[in-house]
Amino acid sequence: MEQTRSFGIEEDAVVARRRRRAELILIGAFWAFAVLMLSIRALVIDALPISIMGPRRLALALIGATLCFGMARVLAALRGRSFPERVFWGVLGAFLMSATLTGLTMTINRVILPLPGMSFSLVESVQWSLVWLGYFLAWTGTHLALIYHWESEDHHRRATVLAEMTRDAERAALRYQLNPHFLFNTLNSVASLVGDGRNREAEAMLVNLAAFLRSTLTVEPAGMIPLGEEIALQRLYLEIERARFGDRLGVEFDLPGDLAETPVPALILQPLIENAVRHGLGRSEAPLTIRLSAAARGEAVVLAVENEGSGEAQPGGAGVGLANVAARLRAHFGEQGALEAGPVAGGFRASIRLPRREC
Repeated sequence: MEQTRSFGIEEDAVVARRRRRAELILIGAFWAFAVLMLSIRALVIDALPISIMGPRRLALALIGATLCFGMARVLAALRGRSFPERVFWGVLGAFLMSATLTGLTMTINRVILPLPGMSFSLVESVQWSLVWLGYFLAWTGTHLALIYHWESEDHHRRATVLAEMTRDAERAALRYQLNPHFLFNTLNSVASLVGDGRNREAEAMLVNLAAFLRSTLTVEPAGMIPLGEEIALQRLYLEIERARFGDRLGVEFDLPGDLAETPVPALILQPLIENAVRHGLGRSEAPLTIRLSAAARGEAVVLAVENEGSGEAQPGGAGVGLANVAARLRAHFGEQGALEAGPVAGGFRASIRLPRREC
């Protein structure tokens, strides 16, 4: 069955956890790469053994990762700001992080755990600040690109949800358009029976009408139901009409069992059958047979409503009818849904083509 997609609390929480993991992986991978580059550099120009420099590089990576994580939280807090503004703060943050990391590493290497033969050098500090600035700018740019991707993803998801909500509203509106039209015609039939003194038939029609409405009101206005359930509703509707027309109205159904679970818009056949009855019996005293069939055609299912017995049958529906069916098919299936209607020998035939799916 078709379900409306929406942003729920659980979905948002899952997305947030996934993105936090992505942030941590990005930071970890970035500083693993930085440590690798420093180690390669040390093999070329450093004389100090790895037993001395290794722990310091790990400490440096831990400090750098902490700074990046903090900057990621700052950028997250700026989510409501314009993207150029966040770029500005990201670049400013890269300068501040490079200065902070340089100051802390110089303090460790020159004051807390001084390296042999090394003293404070302003030129060296500036050089390392520029080195770390390049690293932090690279990380900031990558992180901002990731944020931009996530926001584009959110925009697309929300656009998809809004489009689905719009389609649901259109489907519901078309269904609600159908209901008063059907009720008007049925109550008209009851009035005709009462006027002819056929009170028993009128009572039977009202009982069937109540059963029909009870069934249809439980269906989601914009929803889908199995084809077998749709056929059952139309059987009930035709029982209402048989109370009025009696033996003049004959009905034939051809529904293969393997198509019974095919989802169709609720009451999609209603206007077609209503047209067949009204235009077939309303213009002639001759008996009328309505044939409702379903058949698989490759990846599609074709539903057909055909009336035989009156060559005068015409399409129509008081502004609803076939136009309603065509609009609902477009709303549900786009180009995959189609309606064809036209006269055939001795009657009229309307067929619906829709994609074959499972509920």
